[in-house]
Amino acid sequence: MVSYQNQVQYYQHTIQANPSYELIGIFADEGISGTGSHQRVEFNRLMQNARDGKLDLIITKSLSRFGRNTLDCLMNIRELKALGVDVYFERENVHVLRSEGEMLLTLIAAVAQNESLNQSDNVKWGIRRQYERGNIKSVQASKFLGYKKDKQGDLVINEEQAVMVRRIYQLFLDGLGVYQIATLLTVESVPMAYGGKEWTPSHILKVLTNEKYMGDTRFQKTFNADYLTKRRVKNTGQLPQYYRENTHPAIIDREVWELIQLEMARQKLFVESHHMDKFHHHSQEIPLSGKIICGECGRLLLLRETNRATYENNKFWRCVTRHGSKNSCDSQLRLDMNVANQSLVTAWNVLICQQDHLDLESDSKLVLYRRNRLKALLQEHGPIKVMPYDLLLQALDHIEVHADYLTVVFLAGIRIRVDLYCPNKLKPRWTHTRKVKSKLARQRMSLGLTQEKLAAQAGVARAYLNRVENGLAVPSVEFLQKLSRVIGPIDAYQ
Repeated sequence: MVSYQNQVQYYQHTIQANPSYELIGIFADEGISGTGSHQRVEFNRLMQNARDGKLDLIITKSLSRFGRNTLDCLMNIRELKALGVDVYFERENVHVLRSEGEMLLTLIAAVAQNESLNQSDNVKWGIRRQYERGNIKSVQASKFLGYKKDKQGDLVINEEQAVMVRRIYQLFLDGLGVYQIATLLTVESVPMAYGGKEWTPSHILKVLTNEKYMGDTRFQKTFNADYLTKRRVKNTGQLPQYYRENTHPAIIDREVWELIQLEMARQKLFVESHHMDKFHHHSQEIPLSGKIICGECGRLLLLRETNRATYENNKFWRCVTRHGSKNSCDSQLRLDMNVANQSLVTAWNVLICQQDHLDLESDSKLVLYRRNRLKALLQEHGPIKVMPYDLLLQALDHIEVHADYLTVVFLAGIRIRVDLYCPNKLKPRWTHTRKVKSKLARQRMSLGLTQEKLAAQAGVARAYLNRVENGLAVPSVEFLQKLSRVIGPIDAYQ
């Protein structure tokens, strides 16, 4: 800082003391590297003044002060020469407008760039020695949520942000995905570490996988690939990494952090095993989406909708391979949406009476956590008539669908079988004999009428006529009267 002020004062005095000079300004980028001109505000202002014709001479201490990037340096000097602006380098005693200027400058600039490279290597060497010693002061706190630096340069917890870190971890354990968490925080306008409020799934993923939140530090996860552009890249083995435990206070318990990593690994395996594009398909509107698996081929069941009157409910789950896939499985099952929802409720209420399964031992920390959590949820909710969305996310792993039964698999590893009654074909709301259907249809066809023609002539809905002929609806008196005006007395209902 003192050196910078001294240089400014020196040039102000030198120029003002020379009657042939007129001082236009002092252009100095304090504390900014000369390896790239794009971030040098004052240097760019100097160049613009030259383009505007305000300068005819630039005095600089040395070539290294003008620029350490050979290409940028020569391009700028040649532009200034074309503008008729001379540049004088005091230390090298070189004027660029003289004949020997550019050749000498090319050599000097190359040396300056090499010096900059050596200086960069020296800085990197010093930083890496700090990494080896586990010096946490080399870590920038502004780049991740939940921490700040104290006066000694050590990482300390930022309690205001730490609350949000703990919330993100709990939301993930409670069943929300990174996209859903990001959307929630964005809607709530929760600020990020550097002030932004537009959360993305990648932001949440970085929070969930950052070892610093349990008090450890992995040094040199990224590095500068180019000392000129300062471009940082991920360290995938190009340089050594150093892992140090307990380098600073933890926001998340080590056990919780490990549970998060186990859960992410479980979700990844589930996606691969069932040929899914992502794990979290569910939503408040369709809570079981992505959680119903075909027992025949292991693929997902998708929610479909039909307008056919044969089924009690027009929404049903069906194997994804039954929809245009070349690798279609043998399952013909159509699982009614209400049947699936009720089966989950049934399994939950059965589990209340079979909680002994939750006391079994397990080698998995994640399964033990889920069993303890499920005990608390059973105690909290008791028997239910409808499965709430938040309870489903915390309790259910998936549902396996078979020909005549479902297996409800809970996150705690407990499997409950729920038998189905004729899952492939739901009962119609009203059953009539096939004989009645044939009488009405035969009477219509004997007159050479299709359902469409009869419906149009009688002024009735064709769909309703079809339902009556198939024994799926009881015809009203008014309906029969309209038909009889066209086809005469209806024998089936005499």
